[in-house]
Amino acid sequence: MAIVTLVSKPQARVNGSFRVFKIPEDCGRCKLYDICMGRLKPGRVYRIIEVRPLKYPSPYRCLLNGDEMVPVVVEEENLILPVKLPYVIEGVVTSFDKSWCTCYPCPTGALPSKVKVVKVIERGQCGNERFFIVEAKPLD
Repeated sequence: MAIVTLVSKPQARVNGSFRVFKIPEDCGRCKLYDICMGRLKPGRVYRIIEVRPLKYPSPYRCLLNGDEMVPVVVEEENLILPVKLPYVIEGVVTSFDKSWCTCYPCPTGALPSKVKVVKVIERGQCGNERFFIVEAKPLD
């Protein structure tokens, strides 16, 4: 799903990507929060698919770095996650349990509760449990 948000002008390049590690406290008091950081989730990676043109210099400036802000369309990138199920096939939608991250490191930040498996990357063994490393699209 595409999301319209704001990024700094130097960062606004098609196919560029960025990770939201956490949302700074200063962003919460910005009047642009709802159309900027308010639409993004910590721990997720976003790829810019379109830079929206501006006819005039942008009146929007970031409170943190003072950069001019530009509207862009982004897509959330897929995550690499462990899945402990008896079997996994591409296209399956499943719940994601954070306890599965004991045998394989999960991305930091907000992990989804439901995912769609896009690709099975490899199988693994953790103790006497089997698990799969998958590329998954977050569904929440």
